[in-house]
Amino acid sequence: MSKNLSLLLLVLLGLSGYGQDITATVKAPNTVAPGKDLTVEVSVNKPGVSGFMKYFQDLPASYTATDIDSKGGNFTNADNGAKIIWISPPSADQFTMTYKIAIPQGASGSISVGGKFSYVVGNERKTFDVAPQVVTIGNGTASGTPAPPVKEVVKESPPPAETKPPVTETKPPVAESKPTPPPAEEKPKPVEPKKETPVVITPPVNKAPTSAAPTATAGRSYRVQIGAFALKPHIEGVPESSTVVLDNGMTKYFSGNFKTYEEAKKRKNEMIDKGFQGAFIVAFENGKIVK
Repeated sequence: MSKNLSLLLLVLLGLSGYGQDITATVKAPNTVAPGKDLTVEVSVNKPGVSGFMKYFQDLPASYTATDIDSKGGNFTNADNGAKIIWISPPSADQFTMTYKIAIPQGASGSISVGGKFSYVVGNERKTFDVAPQVVTIGNGTASGTPAPPVKEVVKESPPPAETKPPVTETKPPVAESKPTPPPAEEKPKPVEPKKETPVVITPPVNKAPTSAAPTATAGRSYRVQIGAFALKPHIEGVPESSTVVLDNGMTKYFSGNFKTYEEAKKRKNEMIDKGFQGAFIVAFENGKIVK
């Protein structure tokens, strides 16, 4: 009987551990103007979690966050992001914390809001990634002027005019050489359809900076994100461009693929100098974004 009771207690203890997991959702406006504050709400459900707990929101360079209501947590801007630490989290299993992100003047593209929770249950360290929400900054277009290469393509079309040699079809003289009827059969030779060569429809040139993603690098690598968009933007002057399509349909645009953080940092500064004020570094592991 005592063995059965002990076994029942072990089962109950095991089941109680399953409930000690954090879940959370993020809520923010769909758009924000440059130079304004973006308010972020994170609704947390933490059944049974009563020990150490940390929340971290990654932020692009030059972006800062400010606490509105962290529910007793210690709020700081550190490690390129907003960090909240609770030694003893709120006693309620469900609560909502809020903070705001200052969007720099001149920023464009978009920003992803939402972060990661780290906490301890028993002696086990656990994490939970909050599903991010993409917020469009301004009209969502990255800085850069549209290229007018189409005009150059039009200039290239005149060369086909050189196919005028067929004008030597002034074969009237041949008509004088009546004894040579065969040439009449040669009339089909004016396979002038070649004039259709102008159909060297060079429009494909319009598809210039399509994002051909670099091959995935084994191990840790770094790329510079210049923006995320719902519609394909007109981007000019981005070397080694690549893209990653998110589950929500948004497309992230990157520049470069570096083995070291320092190399990526140089490229990030280059992109900022070119007008991509919201450019920041993203880490990849075996070709996938590291959360």
